[in-house]
Amino acid sequence: MAMSLTSDDYSVHIDGHTVEVTGKTGPVHARWALLVDGREIDSAKAAGDFTLKGTMPDGSAVRAEVHQSLMGPTEVVVHHRDQEVTRFHGFVA
Repeated sequence: MAMSLTSDDYSVHIDGHTVEVTGKTGPVHARWALLVDGREIDSAKAAGDFTLKGTMPDGSAVRAEVHQSLMGPTEVVVHHRDQEVTRFHGFVA
């Protein structure tokens, strides 16, 4: 996990694959992305509560529920096969 005031980069290994969620400060909203093995599978420029969704190489579902407050604190919850895998806290302005 890497954090700064302008970006967060979270990573977790699921079934032998690397799942990453990145957030970077933007001019209006932060840009968030969900990656599997370095390949972007979903992204959004948003704030508030939203979900990034994708598919693992084996066809199973993976999603990241993102909460970014207007003041910057963030929470990212990664789910695989509808089970919570991990939860991260950070800050993206």
